Formats: sequence, structure tokens, C-alpha cells
Amino acid sequence: MSDWGEHFSYLERGLPYRRYARPELLRIGLVLLDTDYTLERDWQRLLGDDLECFCTRLPTTGEVTPRALLALAPKIEAAAHTLVPGLPLHTLVFGCTSAGLLIGDRPIARTFAAVRPGVAETHPWLALREALASLGAKRIALLTPYVRELNAAFYAAFAALGIEVVAVGGFHLSRDVDIPAVDPDCLGDALAVLLEGAEGVEAVVMPCTNLRALERLDALEARFGIPCLSSNQALYWHARRLAGRATRLEGFGRLLAG
Repeated sequence: MSDWGEHFSYLERGLPYRRYARPELLRIGLVLLDTDYTLERDWQRLLGDDLECFCTRLPTTGEVTPRALLALAPKIEAAAHTLVPGLPLHTLVFGCTSAGLLIGDRPIARTFAAVRPGVAETHPWLALREALASLGAKRIALLTPYVRELNAAFYAAFAALGIEVVAVGGFHLSRDVDIPAVDPDCLGDALAVLLEGAEGVEAVVMPCTNLRALERLDALEARFGIPCLSSNQALYWHARRLAGRATRLEGFGRLLAG
């Protein structure tokens, strides 16, 4: 080794460089599940020139059941620690709607505060609630990919907030990898069945970051005449809003159009 080092010193040269002046952009750190095929892709379509998004993933069993989702709670902190150490962030995001509901706002906030004190935080369940409040919607239809047990949890949580779920239906998928396989073209027909006979619906909520709904929101709103919210749409809107950045983006539903 010493011979190689001595020889290399004659060949290798130290070169001058300038430090990069990193622009002051909005920086979001996103913790998502290893089985999520959709959230990152959706956000790539939404990101503007004023934003940097840094992602990391936490390991899962791939099951979308209450027990498996609650088991994610102790894994969030370790995953968040891997997000761009040393680079300031404006917002931290946990990217799972049903786990966010079951784990709860305060435990997620405490976990992120332990990693990045003072940084704003959100998750899809919180973002959807804030989006509904922004729209003033109190009567909703709930279309999910989830099993009945999770649908019941969402129903109860909305009711506790004073939001009436006029209609609820799900695809009853218990494996996360099956959710992005749902053809987004079938969402309109599913929603038509769900809304049949439902009166006074003020918004449609389609939770789950792995459900490919973002690309159909405009078409669904045009067909049914009411705002349609997806987890990834609401999460992007709320993450920016927490950092003081308004969103004006056409093509992805009324919420992002402002």
C-alpha cells in the first residue's frame, strides 16, 4: 500500500473549486413506505421550480391492516433521521394516510420534533382534514381501497370531527402493492355507484397515498360537479401551505387550482 501511495502522489493533483450557492428553495422531507409506488410519482408531477423534495422509505410488511399500520409508528423516527442530514427543511411529511389516522397527530408530531425540532409537519390524514376545512365541506363521500375495518375507522374519525360521511365504499384490498394496480379509469364508475342516491355531498375524499387518483381528479370533478380530494393532492397542498407557499396549479383538482 505504501508503494502505491507514493506512486499515486505523483499522478494525483488537488484541483480548485468554487462552493455552490444553494438557492433558497422550499425544502420538504418525505418519509414514505417501501411499498408505496404512487406518492413519489405523483409529487414529481406537481413539483415546481421553487421546491426541493427529499425522500426516504421505511420497511413494512406490505399489509394494510390496523395491526400492521400501527406497527409502523416506532420506525418513523429512524427513517426521518436519514433525510438530508445538515440541510435545513421547511416541512416534514409522513406519507401514509391510514397509518396517520391510527397512530395520531400528536405521536407523529412528537416523533418528527425529536428529529427536526421546530420544523412544521404533516401527514395525509391531517392534510385531508385541512383541505376539507378550506373547502368548507361537511358532507362527504368516502371512496377508499381499504378493507372494511379501516373504512369504519375513517367513518368514525370523520364523524368525531362533525363531518357527515353520506356514502362510503372500498375496494377491500389488504395488500399495499395491490392498491396502485387499481386502474384509475375505473374510479369514475366506482364513484358513480357510490354517489347513487346520496344527497348533498359537498366533496369526495379518496384516501391512500398509493391510490392512483391524482391524474383523474379534474375529470371526476367535471363529471360529478363536486370537489374531489386525494391524499397526494391534499398532502402536497398542505406541505406547501405550512411553509407559507400558496399553490396555483391547474389540472389536479380545485384544491390545487386555488
